[in-house]
Amino acid sequence: MGETGVASFEALEAKINKAAELIDRLRREKNTIEEANKELKGKMESLYIKNEELAKELKRLQKTHKGKTDSDTSREEIKKKIEEMLAKLDQLDV
Repeated sequence: MGETGVASFEALEAKINKAAELIDRLRREKNTIEEANKELKGKMESLYIKNEELAKELKRLQKTHKGKTDSDTSREEIKKKIEEMLAKLDQLDV
């Protein structure tokens, strides 16, 4: 093998080493991205669960509020009827 063959072989070796380094770096980056992706999926699932819990709590609170509103309406109706009866009693001078 001549001098040109050795130089070509060294150039090929350098290219192969660079390619191997690139592949190694890309694998490390891929692993880092996969770990970050796994972490984000876990956070998303946690947020979905929290969202469902909050939606249930909101429905419960809305029902409670509606019940309170209904109760307030009933109280207002009773108060109004009592006031009407008192007004009628006042008219009778009893």
